Amino acid sequence: MDNISKDELIKKVGDLKVLPFVARKVLETLKDESCTIDDLTNIIEKDQTIAARVLKISNSALYGLRQEVTSLHQAILILGFKTIRSLVLSVSTRSLYKNFGMKEKILWDHSVGAAIAAKTISAGFSAEIVEVSFIGGLMHDFGKVVMNNETPDIFAEVIMKIYNEGADSVAAEEEIYGYNHAEIGSGVVEKWGFSPLLVEILKNHHLKGIKFPDIEDPLIAKGIAIANLADYICKVLGIGYRDPDDTIELYKLPSAVFLNLHKDRLNTLVKNIEETYNMEKAIFE
Repeated sequence: MDNISKDELIKKVGDLKVLPFVARKVLETLKDESCTIDDLTNIIEKDQTIAARVLKISNSALYGLRQEVTSLHQAILILGFKTIRSLVLSVSTRSLYKNFGMKEKILWDHSVGAAIAAKTISAGFSAEIVEVSFIGGLMHDFGKVVMNNETPDIFAEVIMKIYNEGADSVAAEEEIYGYNHAEIGSGVVEKWGFSPLLVEILKNHHLKGIKFPDIEDPLIAKGIAIANLADYICKVLGIGYRDPDDTIELYKLPSAVFLNLHKDRLNTLVKNIEETYNMEKAIFE
């Protein structure tokens, strides 16, 4: 079966028109320093599905607000422009799936689980890390969505290797495609003009060929570590996998060590993440 090159795939999907209109406009508007709350509200309200989901997530346990948010204007006022941007981009991600069968549901469930895990792990870090962690978790495997959308038959072979043979996703992709989802996902979001921090998270969340001491920017290092750990926590909980994997010792992972998360703290985090995922996953549907 003929394959598509990495550069061809990134170029094909890297057109901003692939993103929903509202997501494109939000990205463009927030580059304008004169953008107001009313400007942002008016854009988001043009897509009532996205607007409704943003409100639902704003009122979820993920944000733990003391008061109910009843309007987009109020949500932007309380959560801020950057957080709302992340929420809009996050809920827009669901519409990027060309099909939505069992294979896609597995990918989406894992993405939602990783977003919730990353958001939970990032609590207490700087606002910039908290803001990017949620969308970094949700989009860390976006390259898989692209590969599945554009080459479903080839990507099905990858899925078979992962679920039937227990193969590592990156190894399976590189064997079949000659490249992996981290390269594709980061390449596409870079062309879309997303933040360099998000690009680095997507590119390096598997820690392939990198070590934390070698990452000069502490924000990038923390963002990558949070996404990596969130991914592993989903494996432990079986979110997006056939079965939970209780052989993984989270506290020994380089990302957990770098984030200074010890065994007891990680056990608490995993429990909280599982509870939040089970309680809030429906708001992403």
